[in-house]
Amino acid sequence: MEWSDFIPGFKCQLFFAILFGSLVGVITPALGREDLIVGSRYTSAQIAALGDSAFSSGEEMASGLFYNPANLGKTKQFTIGILNYSITGSAPLLAGFGLDSLSIGNLQAFSPIMVANPGKIFGSGYSFFPTISLPFLTQIDPILPCLTFGILAQSEFSGVSTGNGALSYRSVAQLIPAMGLGFSFFDGALRFGYSLQFVSEAVGSQTSSSLSALNYANGLTQGSALSHNMGISYRGLTGVEPVVSVVARNIGNATYSSLSLINFTNQSTGVPASDLMSFDAAVAFRLRIASGLMSNWSIAYRDILDASNVPDILAHVGAGVEFAFLNGFFLRLGYRTRYFSAGVGIKRTGAELSLARYTEEVGTHFLDQGDSKYILQYQLALY
Repeated sequence: MEWSDFIPGFKCQLFFAILFGSLVGVITPALGREDLIVGSRYTSAQIAALGDSAFSSGEEMASGLFYNPANLGKTKQFTIGILNYSITGSAPLLAGFGLDSLSIGNLQAFSPIMVANPGKIFGSGYSFFPTISLPFLTQIDPILPCLTFGILAQSEFSGVSTGNGALSYRSVAQLIPAMGLGFSFFDGALRFGYSLQFVSEAVGSQTSSSLSALNYANGLTQGSALSHNMGISYRGLTGVEPVVSVVARNIGNATYSSLSLINFTNQSTGVPASDLMSFDAAVAFRLRIASGLMSNWSIAYRDILDASNVPDILAHVGAGVEFAFLNGFFLRLGYRTRYFSAGVGIKRTGAELSLARYTEEVGTHFLDQGDSKYILQYQLALY
């Protein structure tokens, strides 16, 4: 990549993203996806803004390892994703952002703010996900395999006052080495991929009426599991370039053992529950609106076999549209689990900055309680 492609705004926003994320990260780690519908453990700001529907046409290596392994077959040159950093903050936290907000990592210190705002979810988190892709040019035309490695470190925590003096809080810390192999056939018309994730996590939720013993690390389950994932995509030859994808997640179920690469909890209460196998399907296509203006449309049906046990059909539907201006500025709109999402992005050669707002259902049943979040993500790759 050309370092001259960077613009001052990118450097400035990257500095503040790393600064705030590091402050929160030093205070405490914290969440894979909380949504009731089974999905990717990794969150892409772009795909979150598009209602988790765009995994059929995603480009980045990180999304290939977690959203759709078939996308790994797109990489045709040696690539190092040296920086993929994101920070998240709940809407109530950012709405009243101040010096007190930096104490959210200390649940006991931040609890008076939660108690004063019953029903509002306060949370924060971060993730760091470097990757490397090694494409292999072979003599077996037209097959082009690509091997990709990555390691995802992420953490998220949140809490809410129930209004009767008690606090409910949740935290997740994950360290996930992952590898994937993608194949591209017939000039990319057919792609197939497989990814293996070694998931080490500490996860749990608590409700306490004693505000003197609050700690995000209390009472978590902790362990590790192998997660096998496969994806297949087919691109049509018509002008709108339709792409149809099917993804299988946690094939054979991901069952946890007590072995773990991390030790986040004060006292483990056992191992996490198994992540059940699920299947997603998506369709994406492109429409040219005007010179320098393209649109990318996508729709997905998530968890086809309903491993999440959410009977409402619309809860499984995700849809999104991305408008690309001169292939450098992006406006994104989405819908998922009956919540709307939106985001913007700026892309230069090897670098992308994205901001998105999305909502996850974190209640005990559908449309019980939505957790609205903002995510700021910066990615930098070398070719």
